[in-house]
Amino acid sequence: MSDSPRQYERRLQLKHFFNDPDNGAKRRTWLELQMTTPQKSVEGWVNEGKVRLSLGEDKDIKGAFLLNIDEACRLYKTLDIMVQEHESMKAQLWRE
Repeated sequence: MSDSPRQYERRLQLKHFFNDPDNGAKRRTWLELQMTTPQKSVEGWVNEGKVRLSLGEDKDIKGAFLLNIDEACRLYKTLDIMVQEHESMKAQLWRE
């Protein structure tokens, strides 16, 4: 049983490096996925885990989203469908 604050663990960090078109400086944007696992409260309730998406530029966090598991599943399914459609369209273009 847990009384401690939830600890997020990093699962994925995607980094994108680019040259700033305004001043030519090298910049970095990133997306980080973290999660907490389900935990049992001292009262015996099971609390869902959470997924946190953080967006940043260079070393600063620009925004974050805290998703419950249902929202994370919808995001996952949508990304999966988008990738499947993309690959199907690309294959069609190769066949032409």
